Amino acid sequence: MLASLIRRRWPLPVIALTVVVVIVAFMLAGSADEQDDLVVYNGRSHYGDEQVFRDFEKAYGVDVVLRGGTGPELYERLRREGDATPADVLVTTDLANLWRAEESGLLEPSTSATLEANVPVALHDPGNHWWALTTRLRVPVVSTKRIAPGEITSYDDLGDPKYKGRTCLRTSNNEYNQSLVADMIAKRGKAATEALLRSWMANDPKVLNSDGEMLAVMAAGDCDIGIANHYYLARALQENPKFPVAPAWPDQDGAGAHANVSGAGVVKGTDQRKAAVALLEYLTSPRAQRAFTDSGEFAISPSAPAPEGLADWAEVKVDPIAVAQAGPLLGEATALMLSVGWN
Repeated sequence: MLASLIRRRWPLPVIALTVVVVIVAFMLAGSADEQDDLVVYNGRSHYGDEQVFRDFEKAYGVDVVLRGGTGPELYERLRREGDATPADVLVTTDLANLWRAEESGLLEPSTSATLEANVPVALHDPGNHWWALTTRLRVPVVSTKRIAPGEITSYDDLGDPKYKGRTCLRTSNNEYNQSLVADMIAKRGKAATEALLRSWMANDPKVLNSDGEMLAVMAAGDCDIGIANHYYLARALQENPKFPVAPAWPDQDGAGAHANVSGAGVVKGTDQRKAAVALLEYLTSPRAQRAFTDSGEFAISPSAPAPEGLADWAEVKVDPIAVAQAGPLLGEATALMLSVGWN
């Protein structure tokens, strides 16, 4: 086209204007197509949940565009984009990410009779900015070869001097650990939490980059006790029932095991609100919940089945994170972790 205009000796300003008009027309056409899509910022992209979204597309006739990333990455992306974000729904891991998104005004309230029926009251934001999709427990895990059953019964046991040189932890910049410590500060107080963390550090733990790496190190015999999200171990046991690591459910005579969630919310300002709410309804439905439990997580609905082969895990006493209290303490928790030498 451009060569044709030049051959006809059209004035350059006219040619330039024509090119601009063509480019803008293509851009508008592309943006019109994208406006018909439901854009999901998906912090669960590394959990292999894409099929759930494909099933939603088939059931509702809505085209879904998935854009993956970690929870913190997607939060920062939404915050930077502001009102110009193409996102309609945020799906993320850990209440820390949900709390930050809500606190920053990135999510808008959304509710329906279906959501209210699917999600227990304790598992969604009181203001309906986010709704839980799964429950996750962050608990001590132990070597079945070197730790006797019942030997570890609390988070405090990781600080027992007899385990010096035998413990391992994930890095302090991990959001799951930050939420755990923030929740401890909210419930135990800062002084007691600091004393606990100092006892952990006194045992000179190996600090690793992921829960999966931690489990591999434990299976290899280089660590006897750690703290991990339960579903990492569930997946390892589903692949190999003889995997030599087991959960040590903490504080079963007290508060219970620290429970966190993954969840989703409608992005503020979306022009796809109806489809966005429909997606939340679908993700909290029994059909989608079964897909989530297949990956080792616990469903939010009591009627949904426990992960295959792990039905007894669903009977564990849990201590849900205190979102309203722990959320504002995330910065303090991170600073405390660094101050005691947890890198």
